Amino acid sequence: MGSVKARRYFDSFVRAWNDGRLSPKYYKQDGELSSLSKSVVTRHDWGLAADAGQQLAAARHRPLTANTVGQPRGAHDPAQDRLADEVRRDDERRRRKRERREAKEREELFLDEVAPKETGREAKIAKKRNLNQARHGEKSPDMDIPDDDLFRDTGDDLAALKRDRDAHERRQQARRQAARTAQGRETRIKEHADRERSTVEALRAMAEQSREQGLGMMRRPAPP
Repeated sequence: MGSVKARRYFDSFVRAWNDGRLSPKYYKQDGELSSLSKSVVTRHDWGLAADAGQQLAAARHRPLTANTVGQPRGAHDPAQDRLADEVRRDDERRRRKRERREAKEREELFLDEVAPKETGREAKIAKKRNLNQARHGEKSPDMDIPDDDLFRDTGDDLAALKRDRDAHERRQQARRQAARTAQGRETRIKEHADRERSTVEALRAMAEQSREQGLGMMRRPAPP
């Protein structure tokens, strides 16, 4: 068993111990062991105080921590089986959570690639339209997606979406009409300026011709 897996088993055992979910025998002091003399239990003199038995009993009933060193269990120990089941359930929960997160990230990435960067209701409509075109594009690249497929909402929300779309279209038409009107006005102003310039040029030419003839613009010819 690897160190990482063994650590997970031990962490699960600590949680089960602290929650009191283990068999009662694991929380009881071994009477036979406590009745043995120190020389039988171990040949090393640890220099324990007289109340070492009481301290050991108290330590056994304290909650375990991740740094506590546990004794190895048998292969068929029920507590170890329960810990193994808990570890497997934890691994399964983590795996499912990771798969859901990865699936969501893939979907968001796909939508960002096929949909324009817009905001509000228009972005929602555009994303649905482009997503449907991307899914069905191979069968019919020029297919027209019905409004019922785009507007999955019902009731007031659907009506609001359609009103927003109609208002947007009206604003676009108003802008195009204003542009055409402004262009026509500029054209008329330019034509009027061209006519005035032509008139001024003609008058200037007539004045130059009269000066060359010595008549002037307002001078009457001399009587014969």
